[in-house]
Amino acid sequence: MKTTALSAAIALALTLPVAGTALAASSKAAATTAAPAATEDEIRAVRAQLEALSERLRRLEQSNQQLEQQNAALKAENAKIAAQEQETQKSTEAQADTLAKAATKANGAEWASRIKVNGDLRYRDEQIQRDLRADQTRDRIRARIGFTAKANDTLSVGARLTTGADDPRSPNQTIGAADTGDARRTIGLDQYFAVWTPVEGLAVTGGKMPYPFFRPGLSAFNDPDINPEGVAVGYQQGLFFGNAFGFWLTERAASNHNPATGVTSSLAADRQGTVYAGLQLGVKAPLGTDTSLTAALLYTSLGAGKGRIPYWFAGGAIPTSTTYTDTTTCQPAPNPEPPGYVPVCTTTTVATTANNITAITQAANGNSVNADGSLKYDYHVTQASLEFNTKLGILPLQVFADYAKNSGASDQNKAYTGGFLIGKAAEKYSWEFGYVYEKLEKDAYYGGFVDSDFGAGFTDSSGSTFRFAYAPAKNWTLNVTYLLNKLNVSGLSNVAVQSSTLNMPGETYKRLDLDFSVKY
Repeated sequence: MKTTALSAAIALALTLPVAGTALAASSKAAATTAAPAATEDEIRAVRAQLEALSERLRRLEQSNQQLEQQNAALKAENAKIAAQEQETQKSTEAQADTLAKAATKANGAEWASRIKVNGDLRYRDEQIQRDLRADQTRDRIRARIGFTAKANDTLSVGARLTTGADDPRSPNQTIGAADTGDARRTIGLDQYFAVWTPVEGLAVTGGKMPYPFFRPGLSAFNDPDINPEGVAVGYQQGLFFGNAFGFWLTERAASNHNPATGVTSSLAADRQGTVYAGLQLGVKAPLGTDTSLTAALLYTSLGAGKGRIPYWFAGGAIPTSTTYTDTTTCQPAPNPEPPGYVPVCTTTTVATTANNITAITQAANGNSVNADGSLKYDYHVTQASLEFNTKLGILPLQVFADYAKNSGASDQNKAYTGGFLIGKAAEKYSWEFGYVYEKLEKDAYYGGFVDSDFGAGFTDSSGSTFRFAYAPAKNWTLNVTYLLNKLNVSGLSNVAVQSSTLNMPGETYKRLDLDFSVKY
């Protein structure tokens, strides 16, 4: 504003020269006594200076306007940059939040990837025929669900739940058994274990676990439903492998089982933990692309077994039976007796409870027992196993053999089995067929571990098993299993199966199982 006013004043001054000249002429005489008048050149010089000053002011004003425009542009650019920075900050925060959420999901997915769930459901129609019993038909179910989880690089854990009561050899539940009708089915902890692998090839397992040793093919020496409880160590290096284990069964005191005296000892020396321990060495040799041969030698020992009764009873209690005796006592009659005298008598009932030897003997599953039902022999079993796997065209073929001898008994101490399995019912429309022959002498194997289906779950049995399975879809199979066995092959068994009737020598046992099975 000041610059503009000054410019106007200078311009006004520049317009005054002519009027100044006239004024100067009229007052020339008066001015003779004053200072000399300015010359024409001096006026031109002043005028030029004023014009130069005016031009400079104009340029300054123009420059100022340009600076103001640049300042406004800079302010707008700064505002734009600030807005961009704010938007960038929001975007960065959003990306950080997205990355945090993604990391959380990734961590959850990583943990979930370390857990594997598995299970199966089986519905069975079962038909049994025996010489000494009426035919039996029943429907049974088995449902199992389990998981394994990797805790870290060297430690994993597993657990499984299954139907069934406390029978270690059977997770089956009979539909409608004992008037249970629509009742809920019993669920039990079937497995729980931890596996530690400190170095490659070495695994230490503790808990209630699947069998930690090699078993060939369809051998029925060991029931597949048993999950022993204890500690096992397995090692594999190249072609060779080895397994060592110790399973805890129970604690028994021999004097606890005397039905005549009912003596119960609390002496530590008389109570011993019964352990089933073993060692296995083997080799698995590849013989071609699809062919291999596995051979293994296993030694097992039942410690503190001889002289003690079996180790599992339904309900967890040793079976007992009670007998009742009536005793009548009469007061002495007077002498002489008066006419019409009636004796005064009192009857007392005495109950006597003792071990039920018949039930205890049956729980031995065919093994020889003493008069009190306790095991007659030790079980120190040496077992040799072979399994050959190859392909017959496009079908897998497995041939196996198993032989065992118990050095703890002098007679009836050998067992052998052999058979084959062709095909594999797994993928859609696949199938398999298998056959097994087995002979299990009375004291060849500890009866608590033998298969509960073959020979009605008893030793001293022999016969065949036929098996066929078809998969109409993946993980879904329809199975047919037929057992044609003989019981009490030696004629020495004394297991009561109906009232006081004993198994007849060579009793026929026929069993047909029709299974609908789904795995996941």
